[in-house]
Order: sequence, then C-alpha cells, then structure tokens
Amino acid sequence: MHLSIKSTLIDKRSRMQKQKVATMQLQLLPYDILCNILSRLSIKDVVRMSMLSHDWRQERICHPDLVFTKDTFGISIDPDLDFTKDVSGINTDLNTNRACRTAEFIANVDSVLRPPWTTTNTTTTMLDKFAVEYGLRRKHQYHIDRWVSFFIASRAKHIAFDFTSDINCSGSRFDKYMYVFPLRKLSGPNASFVKYLDLRYVWLKLPPSFGGITNLKKLTLNMVSINGVDLQRLLRSCALLESINIEWCSSFSSLHIRQELCRLQCMRVRHCKLEIMELHALSLKKIEFDDSLTQIVLGECSKLSDATFVSNRRASDFDDYGFDFTFTELPTALPHVQKLVILLNVDQMLRFSENQITSFTNLRHMNMNFEIGWDPYDGS
Repeated sequence: MHLSIKSTLIDKRSRMQKQKVATMQLQLLPYDILCNILSRLSIKDVVRMSMLSHDWRQERICHPDLVFTKDTFGISIDPDLDFTKDVSGINTDLNTNRACRTAEFIANVDSVLRPPWTTTNTTTTMLDKFAVEYGLRRKHQYHIDRWVSFFIASRAKHIAFDFTSDINCSGSRFDKYMYVFPLRKLSGPNASFVKYLDLRYVWLKLPPSFGGITNLKKLTLNMVSINGVDLQRLLRSCALLESINIEWCSSFSSLHIRQELCRLQCMRVRHCKLEIMELHALSLKKIEFDDSLTQIVLGECSKLSDATFVSNRRASDFDDYGFDFTFTELPTALPHVQKLVILLNVDQMLRFSENQITSFTNLRHMNMNFEIGWDPYDGS
C-alpha cells in the first residue's frame, strides 16, 4: 500500500515536470517558429487551441489568416422553436435566438483577438487576411470598430466584411441598419498595406479629406449603400486598382470615371440599377455586365478582349423585352472584343441576329448560352 502511494506521487510529480518542461520549451522557441507552427493549422484548430491552452494565449500570437464565420466557432443557425406558440411568440423566440447567437459570435471573436490586443508590441502581430462573415448590423458598431482597428494595427493585406447573412429587408429605407464602415481609417498612408477590400452589406460615406486607399488592387462591393459621387471619388482615388466588382448596389444610376484607371484589368457590374457607365482604362482586358446598362462608354480600351453579357430580362415574356436594351449595341460598345460570352433565353438568342454577330470585327470566340427554364440565381 505504501509503495503504491509512493508510486502514484512519483508519477504525478513526473507529469508535472513534463508539463513544466513543455511550457518552458514553448516559451523558448523563437517567435518565427511559433508563427510558422500556427500558420500550418486551420483557424478552427487555432481557436480550439487558444481556448484550451493558457500557454498559447500568453504567447499572444495570431494566425496569419483570421477568418471568422459561424462555422469557425460551430455556431448553429437552426433555431429550436416551439411551434405550439402563436406567430408573435415564435418571432420573439427567433429574435432572442438570433441575439444570443450574435453575442456568442462576438464574444468568440474577441476571445481570439484579446491576447494580441494586450501585447505591448503591436508590430509583432502581422496578418495576411482578416475576414468576418456574419449577420452583424450598425448596433454592433462598437465591436466591429475595434476589429477594424485591430486589422489596421496588424497590417492585414486582405480585408473582408460580409454581413449579408440574416438579411430580411432591403432598400434604401433600411440603410440605417447597415454598419457604417470607417473608410477614413484606410485613407492615405494609414492603411497602405491593404491590397484587397471586400465589403458586403455596409454603408459607405467618404469623408471630405479622403486620400484614397494607396495600394488597393482589388475592390468588391456587394449590397453596399454608397452614392454615385462617393463611388466615383473612391475609384478615382485608388490609382492601383486592377479589379472592380460591384453587385446588388442600387443607390446610384450612373458612373463616370473620366480619370484614367491605368492599372484596371477587370470590371464587373451586375444586378445594379446602373444605367450609364463611362470608364477610361487602357489596360482593361475583361468586362462583365447586364442589361440594366443602356449606355457604355469605354474610352481607349484597345486591350479589352473578353466580355460577358447577361440578360436579367431572360425570364420575361417576349413582349416585355423592349429590345432597345444593351446587347443590341454591343458591337459599338465593344469593338475590340475577341471572346464574347452571352446568357439569354431562346427568344432573345433568335433576335440576336447574324448581322449583329458579324459586326464584331475582331471576334474570335463566342459562347452563347440560353435557358429553357429560369433559375433565379445566376452566379455567372
């Protein structure tokens, strides 16, 4: 009995010594090695480890790609509803569940960011990507603002804020619920490291002194509320832009960029109420648009060789087409195009006559897609 107790004590002491050695070894590892170890793990593994290991939290090291979604933390979006209640009671439960899930998500993000926040040397936290994908709104601005400050201090190159989930209303009268993204913090040298910016379901207002996002190469705006004047200022002030993607933005009807975007190679405008677009981009190689546009002016775009046109009216009855829309003017708007992809329905395809096809003097490849049925979602 005495030997058994002694053996147990020895085993316990041995385990404690091993843990102490492991802790010391972790602390003695160079910072670069620790970062390299962390970068090889998935963000889910990093989250689990930071929650379970006090030692890792103490090291205040961040994964280089911080992508926070509901799946990152295993948050279920399926509400457990009591259908014996009336509609009012069910709606109350839905709102309560949504608020609880959102609070859990915010707390989890903060728990991952808290160790780097508390470090005295902010330059030790260097990020490649910082992304948040969750249904957050303006009422959560305090938390989101802190995350914005974090990625700026961490010099993240790829920024994405996608708040499109849980959208149950749309239109300009609901803009008051959108998070106001602080573009002023990305102006000039403050965020010269940002190269990719992806914003979804946010509200943008440029400050008078906005100096542009100096080294921005790729910009995506999806369901973003921004007026035409501010959008033009934003694009003009980002001289190194190579790719622009604008979708589901309905707060402007025209876009005039008379200043040349000399680096722009790809332009995509879909599902907007944009009717007139004027663009000067000598290096433009690819463009994608739909029939909301009634006029396209593409300055000197002699390198434009690849174009995609999608008819949003392909679900309409024949008499509703009003065949004065954009694709009848395609040869004039795209004189240099060599590859053309078109998505129409059968009637529209028949109307797209042989004369129009032969009007493309430089056309080498044409892909004409048509639908017999109608799929309301088009991801082309």
